[in-house]
Formats: sequence, C-alpha cells, structure tokens
Amino acid sequence: MSAFAILAPSRLARLIGADARNVGRDPMLIMATVMSLIPSIGLWLGRSAIDETALHAVGVAAFSSYAVPVALLLPAFMVGWVSGFLFLEDRDDGPLMAIEVTPIGKLGFMVYRVAATALITAAITVLAAQLLMPDGDLWIKALILLLVPTNAVLGALVLPAVARNKVEGMAVAKLINLAAVAPLLAILPSPFRLIGGIVPTYWLGEWLNLSRTAILPTGVSIVLGILVHVAAIIVIVRLNRRAG
Repeated sequence: MSAFAILAPSRLARLIGADARNVGRDPMLIMATVMSLIPSIGLWLGRSAIDETALHAVGVAAFSSYAVPVALLLPAFMVGWVSGFLFLEDRDDGPLMAIEVTPIGKLGFMVYRVAATALITAAITVLAAQLLMPDGDLWIKALILLLVPTNAVLGALVLPAVARNKVEGMAVAKLINLAAVAPLLAILPSPFRLIGGIVPTYWLGEWLNLSRTAILPTGVSIVLGILVHVAAIIVIVRLNRRAG
C-alpha cells in the first residue's frame, strides 16, 4: 500500500479527529492552536492605531507594514510546533512504533502530518493575507500561500529530526521561532542583508519589499527564495531519515 493512501478522505478524517482529541487534552497545545489566529487578526484590528502612534512618536509612516511578515509567519510556526510536538508524543509514548508495522508505515503517517500541517496553515494564511494585504498583488499572495505553509511543514519536521523527546522539542521550538523575525532583516538597505537569505523565512521580507530598496531583480529574488526552501526541505528530510 502506498504511503499516500493515508490521504484518502476517510482515513484523513479519522486521523485529524484523533489529533484534535490529543490537542484537546493538552492546554498548551490548545493555546498554541488558538494563538495561531491572533497575530493577523490583532494586527488587522489595531493597524490604524499602530500607524498613527508610530507616526507621531517616531515619524515613521505605515509602521504596521513591517509587522505584516511576522504576523503571516507566526501561525505557521505555531501550527508546525503543534504538529511536530504531536509527532514527538507519538514517538515517546509508543504509537509510532505500532504504526511503523502497518501497511501505511511511518512514512505514510509523516505524509499525513505534513499534509494536515500544510492545509491548516494554508487556510489561516488565506485569511491573514486577505486581512493584512487586501490590495496586494495576486502573485505576491500566491508566493505567500506557497512559502508560509512550507515553513509550517519545515517547523513540524525539524522537531522529530533534532529533538529526542518532548523536553528537547520545547527548546528546539524556541530557537525555530526566531526565524519568524528573519524577514525584518530585509529592512536594511545594505546588500549585506542578503546574508539572512540562508534562513528560508527571510525571503518573505524581500518579496514584500520592506526596505523599499530592491537589491536583486524580483525574478531572481523569487527563484532564490524557492531554492532555499527546497534545500531546507532536503536537509530536514535527510535528518529525519537519520533520526529513524
């Protein structure tokens, strides 16, 4: 049986229901799930007040635009953390060992987790992009819809690849969350800001033109951003294979 058979609607529904029950038993996971909706909604509601305050205080217009990439990415890391933590929980408590001997196997289960993480994050991203970028170009929204769920998946897969248990997973998650502010490096006018390009999330700041000073042509920036994400996926998949 193919690992992708786990994506059959009936199986997918049962697995999502089981994960929802697991999340519902842990207040910390519930909070992370709920909090994934707050950054974009909070920024949308307070945008005018933030811009007005910043303009009077520091003379910066449209200050909230600098918070847009962070608000778009935070849900990805929260959803990714919940998914990765559930994977660690399954590995620590034993279910993953039982799944490994089924026709679907560990790979199939990982396919499910990746798909569920991407779909949930994509739904949140569509809402967030519409709230925070109502007049944004369609191609930018399409790139965001590609990039943000990909980072949620990367965040979910990093935990089982690097952390040996749930305690280590908490520490790793704190480090991963720093990537949510990497797009802000694109504010710098210096070409040296491109050093931040080794972090996949950085490219969101370039695509949103935070510094208003483009260093690379748009097409080159898009290609480089996609290539960095592909490279990150390859590295993390290999780390997961080594972790077993």
